[in-house]
Amino acid sequence: MEFVVDKDGLTSGISLSERFTAGKTTMPILSGVKFSAYGSTLELSATDLEMGIECRVPAQIMEEGDAVISTKALSEILRKLPKGQVHFKCEKNRVNVESGDFHLIIPALESDDFPEVVPRETSPLIKLPKEVLKNMIRQTIFARAEDSIARPVLTGELLELKGGRFHVVALDGFRIAWRWEELEGSDFSVVVPGKALLELSRALSDGEDSLEIHVGGNRVIFATENITISSRLLEGKFIDYEQVVEIEPRVTVVANTDLLLSSIERAFVVAREGSKNNLIKFDIESNCIKISTESDVGSVYEKVECSTSGEDLIVAFNARFFIEALRSVEKPEVEMKFAGEVGPCVIRPVGVENHVNFILPVRLRSDG
Repeated sequence: MEFVVDKDGLTSGISLSERFTAGKTTMPILSGVKFSAYGSTLELSATDLEMGIECRVPAQIMEEGDAVISTKALSEILRKLPKGQVHFKCEKNRVNVESGDFHLIIPALESDDFPEVVPRETSPLIKLPKEVLKNMIRQTIFARAEDSIARPVLTGELLELKGGRFHVVALDGFRIAWRWEELEGSDFSVVVPGKALLELSRALSDGEDSLEIHVGGNRVIFATENITISSRLLEGKFIDYEQVVEIEPRVTVVANTDLLLSSIERAFVVAREGSKNNLIKFDIESNCIKISTESDVGSVYEKVECSTSGEDLIVAFNARFFIEALRSVEKPEVEMKFAGEVGPCVIRPVGVENHVNFILPVRLRSDG
């Protein structure tokens, strides 16, 4: 294997691939990155068996071939090299790297035992702008369960196409974050680990390029022109989110998103010292919400003007849940429908139907 590649493109590709290598493993080959030089492309592959990546970088290939290289030292050295071309030549179990007057020799492993990163037999299901998927993940990923031994499926996100709508949903038993877009394609439903979707979001560069979603075996594949990311799927039954978010509101509130968010963030500073529930109280009256909390470090009281319809209500929530929901809103105003003291709140940006947050309240002691 011998090739010449641009230093910046290679550095970027290695940095991306390294996030998918196995940290602690009994298989040394999984701690390296597979270099595959064919045609006019250098493909960098990495996997920890749970998820993997193939990253393609333009290169001048003099001799085709494959090798697995530990990039721990290589990536740091590349970042310190000046801009320009880097020459790689693999001979037996070592790689010679040259850039100007710089010379480096590093060991290499045979690629025969490197596992398949992307199944070759997959079915393309949908195609959408990568920026759309990236945004849908950002607006929902926070609501997944961080750790659920009883229900591992809740640590992932549901990706589902049905009836011409593509849904991305996360929930942890106390809240739901749901986004959907109109999209044509074959119906499917998979649950993807949250870690894989976070890495996908980081890997997707800004722009309007399209992304395809494939499924093959027990894996999901996200493919763009330059990268392909695969992940195992989570098994288990997901909650019927569409039924859950249908509530009978006792009071509806329309508020300025930034003003409400800022007020809750200030209250959270005190609330987080009080209990694991980060409890804040909403006292909803005519055209205002009084936000309050208290803990050992003090107490907070603030009034936020808003538009209300329905009855007066006192209800408590986890401040962090509300903050994360409101940060995902991209509209200046937000509508909140409250089902009562022990009923959920459904949050939507004003004028937007395809972005929903559902949050269960914290029961106040006075509720019995």
